[in-house]
Amino acid sequence: MFTHAIVSTFEVGGLCGAAFPASVLAESDNSADFDDLSSNEMHDAFLSHPCVPKLSTSDVKASIIALQITLFPNKGFSIGCTTHHAVLDGKSSILFMKAWAHICKHNSCLLPTDLIPFLDRTVVQDPEGIDIEYSNNWSSINQAGGGSDSNARSLKPFPSREVPPTSVRATFKFSREDIKKLRERILSQLDKVSDKKDTEAIHLSSFAITLSYALVCLVKARGLKSDDTIMFGIAADCRARLDPPIPTNYFGNCVFLHVAVLAGSAMQDDGIVFVAQKVSELIKGIEKAALEGAKEKVKKGMAIEPAVIPVGVAGSARFEVYGVDFGWGRPKNVEVTSIDRTGAISMAENKGESGGVEIGLVLKKEVMEIFENLFVSGLKHV
Repeated sequence: MFTHAIVSTFEVGGLCGAAFPASVLAESDNSADFDDLSSNEMHDAFLSHPCVPKLSTSDVKASIIALQITLFPNKGFSIGCTTHHAVLDGKSSILFMKAWAHICKHNSCLLPTDLIPFLDRTVVQDPEGIDIEYSNNWSSINQAGGGSDSNARSLKPFPSREVPPTSVRATFKFSREDIKKLRERILSQLDKVSDKKDTEAIHLSSFAITLSYALVCLVKARGLKSDDTIMFGIAADCRARLDPPIPTNYFGNCVFLHVAVLAGSAMQDDGIVFVAQKVSELIKGIEKAALEGAKEKVKKGMAIEPAVIPVGVAGSARFEVYGVDFGWGRPKNVEVTSIDRTGAISMAENKGESGGVEIGLVLKKEVMEIFENLFVSGLKHV
């Protein structure tokens, strides 16, 4: 079990008399931090930690969600939200934030249909017993997450991965034009090495393209050797993919992790084409049957050797996190704080441009500088 932490920063003119239904209200004594937190520029990865609330957890009892409002005098405020991932996935966390924002903005408890949480757990059918498979493998899963196998039913989240003290956080943006050019480049390269059928079959969504490009830049920045491997995972939303499907506003955790392992030798030079093919294969497999062979995938996942670079994806451009408006306008920045512990790449819509995407990373400073150079120069010459 992981915790998932998000920090949104808002710039406002005045907050007198405002009331927030939060568990913690804090005030920062350094308003300069607000400028860094709300910026896309490289900054200390730990800067947002004081804005993130902690969940109250024990082996037998755990909070589902914790909230913290941090006021930066004469600047704005941040909303930190930490959730227990065993109960809430990213989509549900954002649903909560959007519902809360709607109530504050419109001063009404009446929610539109798409923001009313669906709470009936009985709609989830599991005839294959995937839950039992997870229970049977929980000791291995817990140990893989850094925990102990002494209490497989413990509600405590996995211990946090140690974050190097030199770690920095940064956000990188893809414009709609960037994505278009990358798509054209991938298709052009595929035409040279594949037949027409393969080119037409590849899945090149904005998600697939931006993830592929980011993975290649990351591998090069980290100095991955040709005989090393990278393991990347995509947590697929299964709401519409279950049989029968369940409501899109189902409030809970309804994702399944799909994993692929790539050799470093295939990700050098113009590796984006190879990576895009692998990401495409993974996505098409999810679209075909998200839970097909799920029990076997759980076992297989436990058998994968530790990769040099394990990478996941946190968030989605489809969540539209920059549409969360409490009445003071859209947030200046949204940050998935927990990626410094998970090693994931965060993903959201590009706030400044429709059809664009932004990604967030936490890396050692020297690695981030290389990544930034590769990312920017690569898009210039695409």
